[in-house]
Amino acid sequence: MLSLHTLPELADRIEQAYARRRPGRHLSVVDPGLWTAAAAALLQTHCDDPERVPLDPELYVAAQSRSTSFNDPWTELASGDSARRYLRRIRRIIRGLRDELRTEIRWAESRLRRGDSIRTVLRSDGRRISPLGRFIVACRANRPELADRFASSARAQHRSCPLYRQAGLRFLPDSVSYPFDNDPTAGVEVDSSPPHKVPDFSLN
Repeated sequence: MLSLHTLPELADRIEQAYARRRPGRHLSVVDPGLWTAAAAALLQTHCDDPERVPLDPELYVAAQSRSTSFNDPWTELASGDSARRYLRRIRRIIRGLRDELRTEIRWAESRLRRGDSIRTVLRSDGRRISPLGRFIVACRANRPELADRFASSARAQHRSCPLYRQAGLRFLPDSVSYPFDNDPTAGVEVDSSPPHKVPDFSLN
């Protein structure tokens, strides 16, 4: 949720992320207004399309070029091209997540067509299908009682990367909501650290 403190917080996180990305730069001589300008660019990009563009300072910095030809951090972080690079990175991530989910769903549904029970398929090794993939497969099989068992784990997967929402929506039936839409913690600021191990589950 945005607040009066959002812009300074974003600016601080962008500065910290940039220091990690460019450890050789002497950031003490950089105009501190840069971080606020970069935060404003990120915030505007998010506000232009809040459903699709996450407010993620670390990803914003990571989306910029690693080329050493960027000698001006203003050009790298606070230009119109900075926002466009961020949007391109988001689109690439979504495509990758969509491919990941498509592979999981095809694998699960091929087993169902071969005669395996849906409970057997959804109990399968977590390396083959993620909680969100299990949720989607159960919904596509019109088994809402099974989908409910994976909703919590699917939300944990979403929190590790909110872009799963855009990747996963196209695979769900029109009558089914994405599992994070009605979650009471939706809208909390997302931790950009690597995803945690998703809790185990049981179909018993």
